[in-house]
Amino acid sequence: MYEALFTPLKIGGVTLKNRVILCAMGGTAPFEHFGNRYNEKIRDYYIERCKGNVGLIIPGVTGVSTGFGWLYESRDVFLGPIKALMEEIHSYCTKYFLQLGAGFGRAQFPFPGMPEEVVKRMNVAPSDGLPNVWMPETKHRALTEREIEDIIKAFGKTAALCREAGIDGVEIHAVHEGYLLDQFAIKNINRRTDKYGGSLENRLRFATDIIREIKKTCGADYPVSVRYSVSSKMRGFNQGALPGEPYEEFGRSMEESPAAARILEEAGADLLNADNGSYDSWFWAHPPMYMPPACNLPEVAYIKNFVKIPVACAGRMEDPATAAEAVAGGKIDAVGVARQFLADPLWLNKAREGKTDDIRPCIACHNGCFAVTSYKGKPIAMYGMARCAVNPAAMEEKAYELKPAAARKKVAVVGGGIGGMEAARLLKLRGHEVVLFEKTGELGGVFIAAAAPDFKEKDKLLIKWYKKQLSDLNVDVRLNTEAGPENLRGFDEVIIATGARPRKLPVPGLDGAGVIEAVEYLRGYKDAGQSAVIIGGGLTGCEIAYDMALKGKKAVIVEMQDDILKVDGLSAANSNFLREAIRYYGIGVYLEHTLAKVSHEGGRVKAAVKDRDGRETELEADSVILSVGYIPDAALSEKLPGARVIGDAKQVGNLKNTIFSAYDAAYAI
Repeated sequence: MYEALFTPLKIGGVTLKNRVILCAMGGTAPFEHFGNRYNEKIRDYYIERCKGNVGLIIPGVTGVSTGFGWLYESRDVFLGPIKALMEEIHSYCTKYFLQLGAGFGRAQFPFPGMPEEVVKRMNVAPSDGLPNVWMPETKHRALTEREIEDIIKAFGKTAALCREAGIDGVEIHAVHEGYLLDQFAIKNINRRTDKYGGSLENRLRFATDIIREIKKTCGADYPVSVRYSVSSKMRGFNQGALPGEPYEEFGRSMEESPAAARILEEAGADLLNADNGSYDSWFWAHPPMYMPPACNLPEVAYIKNFVKIPVACAGRMEDPATAAEAVAGGKIDAVGVARQFLADPLWLNKAREGKTDDIRPCIACHNGCFAVTSYKGKPIAMYGMARCAVNPAAMEEKAYELKPAAARKKVAVVGGGIGGMEAARLLKLRGHEVVLFEKTGELGGVFIAAAAPDFKEKDKLLIKWYKKQLSDLNVDVRLNTEAGPENLRGFDEVIIATGARPRKLPVPGLDGAGVIEAVEYLRGYKDAGQSAVIIGGGLTGCEIAYDMALKGKKAVIVEMQDDILKVDGLSAANSNFLREAIRYYGIGVYLEHTLAKVSHEGGRVKAAVKDRDGRETELEADSVILSVGYIPDAALSEKLPGARVIGDAKQVGNLKNTIFSAYDAAYAI
């Protein structure tokens, strides 16, 4: 099936076996962050994706300057472990381009453990005084012409070393996503008056000189891919434009983009690996579940009309039918997929075999692959890269290798939510006899509510996937059966995955009509009417407000903290989208306010909220929706002291915590 994806593609002097590119993700480079040491873990990650039949692997960006020196000084690494790795990758007929970067520029953020002097050295930009994306109070200094020339030379020397090591080509992390080279290319960011500023040709000179330098040192046939953002989707610094929103482009416009693409082609680029966005509009380059599937395809397909070299499109392109149709129709030449290869490294094989129902879906949550969090009081923090919320084995292929159990046991799993289903699936695969107890008549638990909004189509697919896996494995699933000590006798092991229950507020009036729990709203058990006061500005509360806005309804968010979305582990790509949606749809937000009381009058609900000084404001709506968090519900564990408690029943967290804890419990038995 999807035969258009499995035809060869020529890029420069290299021919790919198919049209599917594993795009770069942070944490997947062959070098450790900000150094020139080989990343030992990377081999197993690459080989699993080679087994999945990917045509081209492009790892996460590696800077030609490591912060401690030049990358080309690492000959021993290139000609030792990397050369050996290339030989192994090539045995699968997969190609490999190393992605090289000039720097982050104003998008620079301090990675954990990065020395302060290195941070200062890397805080450069096209022009003086540009604000940092993450910490706008931090200003960047302009690169000198000598520094630019040194970087250009370093690209050539590094690319030559790549060719010597058997690497098939290089990708320049260039006019893309608001990185340093992209900042040079954008008129409103580049204020230089020398040969690297002013006209479009001058603003692109840094990138085009790099392409020419690589061609000079490696030869005309050595492939150079250019990562390219067709449109920046910026309303201004740290301001992104939502899909379909009328706005004036602050970055690269659709009017300027065709000329930029042609200039890159004329300089020698062999591939435009394209999408949209910048760090100021991060949800385009790293689209969360709120963004539509194939969100960048219209712009990328448009830019293909202006160049003769191949053009690839990335950004929620993991649906094989959509991807194959775009390639077959000549809209694009190749499809770039990243996170789906984390969720299921064999997804492409399954698609070709017509087994799409067996593909474990990427749900676009970013909880494992790019959990870079930013909110008031925490401008930047990192909670994970290159991992996967639904597949703990990603980047931990040896640690989570599935092996038969040493001894077959009879295991009870209590709770049919995601954690319980994952534990049951793994236990069965390891050879245990498994019984899954679920007290309701359906599997999915609270995740059914989480998956309810229209923009959560991949969450719904994940529940469907779990149900199919349990059915195919013939797991004994007992619905409408509440487990207790009496029916758990005779089991060798018990796993408790009973989830959590909503937190209760000691506020007068919450027992009246029009007061709805978040799950009741999401499941459609109670009608919120045309307007609601949402108590709680965490992820669920903000998603409910967005869901109401999409339905033409009004919402106001009341949050006790000094910012909404103060959720550690929530990717800034996701939170930035929701903040922009709250701005665009005019959703009211009351920060540092708490709910004092609720009263009911004439079918309406009045919520009295007070600020930290005790001043009250009365908000009137059709309903009050409570989204104030959850507390673990593991009462059964008190009666079964030897049971293993997982997921929210142990500690309330996100889906990643739940699935990882299920893996750990199932692998320990």
